[in-house]
Amino acid sequence: MFAPALAGALSVTALAGCSFVEKQTADLYSITYRITLDGKQINKLTALSYGEALSRGEDTSTLDKGDAATTNDPKNTRRATWENTAIVTATKKAWVTATPPAGTTATCTILIDGKKEIASNTGKPGEQVHCEATTPAFPEKK
Repeated sequence: MFAPALAGALSVTALAGCSFVEKQTADLYSITYRITLDGKQINKLTALSYGEALSRGEDTSTLDKGDAATTNDPKNTRRATWENTAIVTATKKAWVTATPPAGTTATCTILIDGKKEIASNTGKPGEQVHCEATTPAFPEKK
């Protein structure tokens, strides 16, 4: 009498366990989001948001950061950068959006492992800039 119920409960548990294992072994990328400002007012971004997986195997969620300070370029007094590293699951979207001060141009860039560029965009002075890309699948393991 209890055997069919127990068998059903075990099969549901086994199926749920597979999903858990897939999430725990999902491939992740270290994503660098970079916004470079060029102009007279370069010390602050507004309406900054970007995508990040909150845990391994999860879809990308939006993290709204609001205002953000930038780091001045010591070689160019009219340039500053904001940069952050996040994790994104393979084959999921990565994005960054921000608004520069009036008259200032913003360029966004998305890099995998801080090196391989997968998206870049330059906005008009004082207007929001947005970059978006789907991260590639990892090569199949042999």
